[in-house]
Amino acid sequence: MIKLQNFCALVILLGLMSCDDKAAKPATSMQNFPQFDSFQAPSEIEQLEAKLSETPRDFEALSALGTLYFESSRYIEAIQTIDRAITVNPLCANCLNDKGLALFYTGNPVAALESFDQAVAIDPGYIHAWLSKGFVLVSQGRYQDAIDPLNKVKELDTTGLLTAEADKFLALAAEKSLK
Repeated sequence: MIKLQNFCALVILLGLMSCDDKAAKPATSMQNFPQFDSFQAPSEIEQLEAKLSETPRDFEALSALGTLYFESSRYIEAIQTIDRAITVNPLCANCLNDKGLALFYTGNPVAALESFDQAVAIDPGYIHAWLSKGFVLVSQGRYQDAIDPLNKVKELDTTGLLTAEADKFLALAAEKSLK
């Protein structure tokens, strides 16, 4: 699943700044040997796809693959894979939030909002879905509609980390509403 908790996907969601939570990795030993340039280990995506060909209902693998597709901007594949994960675990609020984000990025904000609403119906305390909903509403120019979900983030957030993001969107909504 898309880990908004680690803020990489959150920052992607917000579109406010670039994110690279995968700090530069040390060079592998193979990179030190030019004769092995043609060797390439299977990517994480390929590994998960292979695993799913053997166990197609592996929820963890489906969730991880959906995340990788999303992070690779392969939103259609992310949606399809997350849908498969939801068939295995239909009460996964995080999956519905992830699907909503991918739907938004494919240009379907209506379906995205429906997915966020399903997520909070399953788990009303799922703060990330409230933030995602507020983000999409602000992005759609629906500033008044965004206020309640963003205030819900502030109500639920015990760390203050997501409150700061909600406050940014609330300020933007207030600024745009005045114009």
